[in-house]
Amino acid sequence: MIILKRTLILNLIFFSLINFSYSKIQLKIIMKIDNEIITSHDIEQEINYLKALNPRLNQINKDELLIIAKKSLIKEFIKRKEIEKYKKLNLENAQINNVLNNLIQNLNLQNESELESYLNAFNFSLEELKRKIEIENEWKNLIYSKYIKTVKINEKELIDKIERSSREKFLLEYNLSEIVFTNTKDVSLKQLFENVQESIKKNGFENTANLYSISESSKVGGKIGWVKKNSLSDVIIESLKNLSVSEYSPPLKWW
Repeated sequence: MIILKRTLILNLIFFSLINFSYSKIQLKIIMKIDNEIITSHDIEQEINYLKALNPRLNQINKDELLIIAKKSLIKEFIKRKEIEKYKKLNLENAQINNVLNNLIQNLNLQNESELESYLNAFNFSLEELKRKIEIENEWKNLIYSKYIKTVKINEKELIDKIERSSREKFLLEYNLSEIVFTNTKDVSLKQLFENVQESIKKNGFENTANLYSISESSKVGGKIGWVKKNSLSDVIIESLKNLSVSEYSPPLKWW
């Protein structure tokens, strides 16, 4: 278990019934994080973005969508502010194109032009998508740079694993999705898992991942994609043995 110390102090204030009009667009201030105001338009844009990534979100009610969008914006704010302590965002980063290509493939589109048209149908821009991708990329790079020195790698075990993989002609792969959650002061793990189970029955796995998962995969319904068996832990492999397609496992501790 890696414990990350957050040095960013959030001043989160929720507002209600505060409205103003500009260019015939009525906006409502939803919340304030530090000195930044989040409006109803920001929330609407975030919902459009999340729906574009995961169209199944159309199946859940508006109140739950608002919760998902608020959580998503708060997490993005924390990451962006922490990143900006060290560098400026670069929307021409080559890593962005790799993520875009994967997204184009996942959405069954042909090229970036089709992706832009697809996003426009959700009133969302390609430029804004690139900005979000860059935040995620730089956040991962930041975490890696901060904690790589604390990771101990057994060189012999690593070499043995690579050699075993090279000898195996066909490697078993699993198409996995996840819901990652942790307990809070107010809700125990047992209660939270019961809430997750109930939500899966009501809303399906993907929408529940959007609602409850703290992993970045939550934005795409918890989808991890195809993962080779030899890259999974023994605990996960053992759990997968007892599952059929579309079934989900009991909670697994990952630390």
